[in-house]
Amino acid sequence: MPVFHTKIIESILEPVAQQVSRLVILHEEAEDGNAMPDLARPVQAVSLAVNNLVKVGHETIESSDDVILRHDMPGALHRVETAATLLQQASDMLRADPYSGPARKKLIEGSRGILQGTSALLLCFDESEVRKIVKECKKVLDYLGVAEVIDTMEDLVQFLRDISPALSRAAREVAARASELTHPPHAEILTQCLESVKQLAPVLICSMKIYIHILTEGGKGMEEAAENRNYLAQRMADEIHEIIRVLQLTSYVEDGGEKDNITVLKALQSQIHTKIGAAHEFLN
Repeated sequence: MPVFHTKIIESILEPVAQQVSRLVILHEEAEDGNAMPDLARPVQAVSLAVNNLVKVGHETIESSDDVILRHDMPGALHRVETAATLLQQASDMLRADPYSGPARKKLIEGSRGILQGTSALLLCFDESEVRKIVKECKKVLDYLGVAEVIDTMEDLVQFLRDISPALSRAAREVAARASELTHPPHAEILTQCLESVKQLAPVLICSMKIYIHILTEGGKGMEEAAENRNYLAQRMADEIHEIIRVLQLTSYVEDGGEKDNITVLKALQSQIHTKIGAAHEFLN
């Protein structure tokens, strides 16, 4: 089971985790009453690993128009900066007194804060990137929503001009996201759904042409043509909704299903609603 759900997060957080692990190991080795060694170099290594990340975080806040990111990221940055300060204080205190209990406490608190803060920082940025992709997917859904009211070739041409670039952008970003995921089942779902959308798109356009032709010429089968068009549009919409669902997963359980915490809670809520009537009857 991968620890990090994207390769980017893994590549950034893994070196930080390794540096922090060194500090924790040094602490554990000194727990039997031995003096702590000089932590100046390992603490400096941790600081170097997070300083650039903090700088990029501040730059991201300034340049982003994502309201949620601008609200959440400062807290994660503050946690990382505070933790780095704790580590530096622990290093200075232990240099003066290698047996200092308060210094060791600061060391553990700082190590934990570095990992938690860095993880929160990366997840905040990652969730913002996901929201961008979801936004592109929803644009395609909006266009699919008007497919059933297109009844002239002129409208169909405009529909194609609108949906084609939106679909291309969404497909490109979803494919890139799939290649970044470290959990293969999630990546496979995105890839499969995207492939289905690509296959359905030209078939949908063809069905829309057939409907318009029958409508214009006054031929038979207009109702069937409309049903076929609507069915294909709904198929595409369903695939895109599934893409959006999987994009928003950041954890999973290996029980044959792809369930994050929100999915589990929704399932429990549904079960409660289905049983509440019987419960009321029993109580009455």
